[in-house]
Amino acid sequence: MDITNQELLGISLKIESDGKRFYSELSEKVADPKVRDFFKLMSREEALHEKQFKRLIELKGLERISWENNPSLREFIDKEFQTDIFPPTKEIINQIPKIGGILKALELAMDAERIVGEFFRLMHDSCQDIEIKTILTILEKAECEHLERVKSFKAKFLNDDN
Repeated sequence: MDITNQELLGISLKIESDGKRFYSELSEKVADPKVRDFFKLMSREEALHEKQFKRLIELKGLERISWENNPSLREFIDKEFQTDIFPPTKEIINQIPKIGGILKALELAMDAERIVGEFFRLMHDSCQDIEIKTILTILEKAECEHLERVKSFKAKFLNDDN
């Protein structure tokens, strides 16, 4: 099945919107100010990515980009996007007051950031439009930085707690 620009851009927009929601809702439930501030920062960054995708949709609309017939991109979407990348926070909210809950939230965030980075790389590799390729490169790099930031924060959190 072919992939349309609207489908890809819609998935991308949903990912960033869900990431913003995920981090924002977690920040509201965490008592530890360091953890709360970290989640707020991540939420703001996801909001910036969401704005970038909205601009991309406005800029390119339904124009053919060249990823329409990419089987690896289709396969990745069908495999990874059967469920939400950033899970509903209600699944972990009750666990948040416990250290295990925060660790679970951080692990879910790491998984999500990894998948999103891989998605943007596949989109980049399938795209011939230099303007979109540039934006996707920036977003992929941002997601990789998010992954490293979450990993680092998790290690620091574990260290501080011991």
